Amino acid sequence: MYIGFHKDNSEEINVKIIFFNMLNFSYLANQFVAALLYLFLGVYNSAIYCLGLLLTPLLVYYFNYKRKYLLSKVFILVYYNVIIFVSSCYFSHPYLSYYYIPVIIGSAIVFNSKELKYLLLIIFLSFSLLILENTSLSRYLPRFYQDVTYEKTTFIVLVTHINFIVGLVFMYAYYMHLKLKRLIKLNKTLKDAKIKLKNQTSDYFLFSEASSNFLKSPIYVFNTFIGKIEQGINENKSYDELKPYFSVIKKSIDEEEKFINNMFDYNKIILTTPQKKSSNLTEIITKNLETFKKNKPDFEYDIDDQEINLKIDSDLLSKIVTVIVENAYYYNKKSVKLLKIIYIADKNNLTINFTDNGIGINETYRENIFKPYIRINSIENVQGTGIGLLKAKKMAELIDAQIILAESSDSGTTFQLIINTNDKKDEN
Repeated sequence: MYIGFHKDNSEEINVKIIFFNMLNFSYLANQFVAALLYLFLGVYNSAIYCLGLLLTPLLVYYFNYKRKYLLSKVFILVYYNVIIFVSSCYFSHPYLSYYYIPVIIGSAIVFNSKELKYLLLIIFLSFSLLILENTSLSRYLPRFYQDVTYEKTTFIVLVTHINFIVGLVFMYAYYMHLKLKRLIKLNKTLKDAKIKLKNQTSDYFLFSEASSNFLKSPIYVFNTFIGKIEQGINENKSYDELKPYFSVIKKSIDEEEKFINNMFDYNKIILTTPQKKSSNLTEIITKNLETFKKNKPDFEYDIDDQEINLKIDSDLLSKIVTVIVENAYYYNKKSVKLLKIIYIADKNNLTINFTDNGIGINETYRENIFKPYIRINSIENVQGTGIGLLKAKKMAELIDAQIILAESSDSGTTFQLIINTNDKKDEN
């Protein structure tokens, strides 16, 4: 039933292809049943006639396979009309005319709005042949056989009609099933799009509010210290006396620049489409740790040596690890900054524990650490805009994961990256 079905077709087109193939198969099965009945009743020439007609649906399947969908539809539906007409005239049985009804119904389903002229053509052809059957013309057509009684013909027509009707009901039910599945899928897609839009809108509102608050600080600094500089100039103060004011302004400008860069980074993350490929998590994390350690001799790490292979965006994973490593290092007063990485796997998830030996996170900030512009702690010589963990959280969502604060005390902090491993395990 999936002959001619292609993934690059629209869902609607593929549903109609399946229905059309089923209609074609129903005709094929009907002719085969009729052939068997004629053989059973000893009407061999009619059996041969029915078997010969089986070549046509096979030709239709070939057209569909070559993706010549319009040719396939027009050909088979014109053919149905002609065969119904010929069979009705040759066999002199009026009940065969009822086959025009499913042909017209099938035509209305398989043709789309752009193919209306072909639908009208089939309907016109069906009614024209039906009228022609009931004219005197039909009596001049030669009879295909003379060795079968009317009763035998009636029996065969009745059986094939029932067979065709049952097939048509089944096809229609299956067609509606496919349409329902399509609607459910479209509805899910729409819901996902709404959720994504809602999340993005929420992100922008969050940024707008946080940005408004963040920008107030440098503006206040500029106004305050520029005023002090102006006052110092009026009082003929030296550059060395005014230098601290310039330093404060420069620091504020640097923070402003970091803020703008982080804002652009976060917007890029929101619009990122994950590129999943088979990756070795231990290799990715270790490479990240080694890169960081090159310029930080007081940084040490201890990583679980088990090999974990998942289909994941390695770039996003690496950026998440970078955020965690930087927080573990900069918020640490120990002479040796240590980070331990442990894997915990279960049926549906892989949990990666990142445990440092830092100062811990002040209880006041724990509920808000994933909000923008929230500094984990106030610690000397640590600068930042407080957006790192927010970016990590958003990137985690993109790789079907979540990052949480599992534990924190004055002896260290544990962040957990919980990755959904359903359909992600490397099959190789």
